[in-house]
Amino acid sequence: MNHESIFEQKQAGTLVLAAFLTDSFIQPFGRQTEVLPARTAILAGALQFAVLCVVTVFYLRWCGSEKPGPVRSLLLCGALVLSIALEVIQGERFYNYVMQQQLAALLFLVLVFGAAYYGAFAGVQALGRAAWPVLALAAVSVLVLGWSVSGQMQFSHLQTPATNTAALARLAFARFYLPPELLLLPFLCPEGGKGRSAAKITGAVFLTNSLLALLGEMTLGSAYTSESQPVYTIARLGGLSVFRRLDALHVGVWLLLFLIKISLYFAGFIKLWQNLKCCKGHWPYWLALGAVLVTFLAVWNQNEAAAMAIQQSLLVLVLLAAPLNRFLKGRRNAP
Repeated sequence: MNHESIFEQKQAGTLVLAAFLTDSFIQPFGRQTEVLPARTAILAGALQFAVLCVVTVFYLRWCGSEKPGPVRSLLLCGALVLSIALEVIQGERFYNYVMQQQLAALLFLVLVFGAAYYGAFAGVQALGRAAWPVLALAAVSVLVLGWSVSGQMQFSHLQTPATNTAALARLAFARFYLPPELLLLPFLCPEGGKGRSAAKITGAVFLTNSLLALLGEMTLGSAYTSESQPVYTIARLGGLSVFRRLDALHVGVWLLLFLIKISLYFAGFIKLWQNLKCCKGHWPYWLALGAVLVTFLAVWNQNEAAAMAIQQSLLVLVLLAAPLNRFLKGRRNAP
């Protein structure tokens, strides 16, 4: 692999990591019924991390360096459209949850879609370059967050709920989420889909989630599990010297991660649709915007759990299509 391919692989990995980290800071409304105690969340998260690593490593090996076929491309495009619509709904709710001045849903849509359209038009490589400073800001945000509440943290706040392997396995299965960005990795950088990058990305997200869970429970104690946005609650409590309210700075960084994620989904949809060669020019961009807008209106204030189930089902089909395609190709090439 040459230096240019290595650089593209790192950019793709950085972009996927930035998108994957968004849910660590912006707790998805509706995906989880409650916030788990730190101990339970870390143990169940370790099981999810192991399963996700195994699944993605095999998926990336099955995909290889070949372009996706039309079936896989269409399945992943449908999953991405649903993902964008659901993420925009979550982002709009989070923004109006944390901001005192509410923003109309239409205006939020215009701003997010405008930023995502520009990001997708700039291309995956430009998004990868933009992800580096955003990840650096996110790391600084975590360090400042821990420093600002260090005086309120106590080890005695950590809860010790009873756990057993069967209960942890049930929790891990019930909360398991297959992120679309990991399935996009081989298409963003075909020569880099060897599995190690996906394992590192998943491990980084698991460590971040574990750190934030410990930070939250050591600060809030038993009240941690009753918060719908625990990381934001910690941000509101923290202060440094004369800077008593740093939550707006943290929220700004988290929303940048959110925009990176939405832009990646748009860029992934357009890249896959262009591979199908169904339309050229700006048509894939307008098609993406139109499909997402229609899906958003259909899902908004409706049964979002059903939409999430459909999205996950499409992603599972994408997973299954990769080994099936490899098997059929091997049968055709057999003497």
